[in-house]
Amino acid sequence: MKKYLAVPVVLAVLVVFAVFFGAFYIVPTNEHAVVTQFGRIVRVHSTPGVHAKIPFLDVVYSYPKWLQEHDSAPVETVLGDKRNVVFDTFVIYRISDPGTFHTRIRSQETLGRRIDDVIFGSIRVVAGLYTYDDILSGKREEIIARTTERVKAQALDMGVDVVLSAIRNFTLPEQNLQAIYSNMKSERVRIAQRILSAGTAEANRIKAEADRKAQETVASAVRKSQTLRGEGDKEAQIIISEAMGGAYTLYEQMKAVEFFQKGLKEDTVLIADPRTGFFRYLNEQGLSPASADKK
Repeated sequence: MKKYLAVPVVLAVLVVFAVFFGAFYIVPTNEHAVVTQFGRIVRVHSTPGVHAKIPFLDVVYSYPKWLQEHDSAPVETVLGDKRNVVFDTFVIYRISDPGTFHTRIRSQETLGRRIDDVIFGSIRVVAGLYTYDDILSGKREEIIARTTERVKAQALDMGVDVVLSAIRNFTLPEQNLQAIYSNMKSERVRIAQRILSAGTAEANRIKAEADRKAQETVASAVRKSQTLRGEGDKEAQIIISEAMGGAYTLYEQMKAVEFFQKGLKEDTVLIADPRTGFFRYLNEQGLSPASADKK
């Protein structure tokens, strides 16, 4: 008999235990708790503690309070200057209204899709107000701020508080990159050709200047050489003239001596002026006509 009574007692204890402990739930400090009955929200707890619930009727859903990151897929959009740019973005957020989040989102997968839609739409709107040069010239922070503002406003309807919506990177589409690379290559070739042309022109200028200076140097040397040659020829002419003058006088003297020695026979009588002709050499040598006759 006692054996048969033990079974119901154990079952009763288990039921009491389950009811007792199922009537309470704990809300941690880093979580929200949403309590529903038949799918309808009856209570929301965001403060930590122990709370009571109706067993088998109340269902408790927990959602995190901490900051979370969502990395969106790259999105291609058109800037204000009609250039396509691919934005790679991410979002830092937290669940601020667990009731709204439970009603409209509930799962992280759904939240990711909804945030992507909000980010893509916001980026397309904001990016259309700027040009590619604006992004490169320091207006990136302004674009991020305006995008975050739009994403934040739309995320409130999902029970989410967006702390930051940032652009991790932005690039051009692949076809645009190829076109840019081709343009860059053409530009580099053009710059190289301009530098080469400038270098060739400078080399030609330097060569022409060197040739001109060389010609001037040669011409100056030729002029100096001609001047020196002219002065040398003049000096040589003077020396030759002086030498020729002295040689002619010597030649006359020698001929005069030869005439007196060989041209006159003994007892030859000459009637001549001793101051002219060959006789003047006799006078210059201190000889008289008489002494000439003796010889």
